[in-house]
Amino acid sequence: MTPKKRIRHRVERTGNKHSRAVFTDGTIVIRLARNLSRTEAEEHVRDLLRRMTQQLLEEEQKTVIDPFRPLLDGNQSLTITLATGKQYHFTLKSGSRTSARRTSRGWSVTVGPHIRRKGLHSFLWKLLSKSEEKRVRILVHMINDETFSYPLRKITLKFATSQWGSCSTRKVIMLNSALLFTPPSVLKYLIVHELSHLRFGNHSPTYWRNVGSAMPTFKRAREILKDYRLPTL
Repeated sequence: MTPKKRIRHRVERTGNKHSRAVFTDGTIVIRLARNLSRTEAEEHVRDLLRRMTQQLLEEEQKTVIDPFRPLLDGNQSLTITLATGKQYHFTLKSGSRTSARRTSRGWSVTVGPHIRRKGLHSFLWKLLSKSEEKRVRILVHMINDETFSYPLRKITLKFATSQWGSCSTRKVIMLNSALLFTPPSVLKYLIVHELSHLRFGNHSPTYWRNVGSAMPTFKRAREILKDYRLPTL
């Protein structure tokens, strides 16, 4: 995508209080608020279209973390390399049902006849998450012990398309498996970020001071993270 390329868009009238724009199926959808005059509607469309287009162009400049794309596009084998330098080798073969067998180098995956592209994508990420979850769990506990020592009930590693991590009120931390492909400082930042949410439920100045107390260089890691984006199907 380049700045000269036009992106499809359509306009929808809604009963909402505020206008907004979303990007879905390759199209910018402008959802206009209720009771707008013709002039107001035109202004909203121009402004939202401009902002969403700029956002999409900026996203296109980022590094997409999409290690399994060659397998989704038809390759039968693939070696992926994590940010730590560790490698996993995946091989695919057809079979009666989808399953996986651990090998000395990674995973041998049998692909059933009914699995869809999105399902295979999710299955491959689950295998990688399973391979690395113990290491990441140990890392989280180590960082927590060295910094906050907050009560923590559970740590999960899984792929998500919309968030890098989360912390629930039940003291469960989720980290996105895509972080395995970012520099170690970024993974540490996300860990500290979510650990801080065990005490602070928002992003107040006090929260950010808490993050900084555990990782003084977090702002640099946060900026690096902005150069990455998650894959979509």
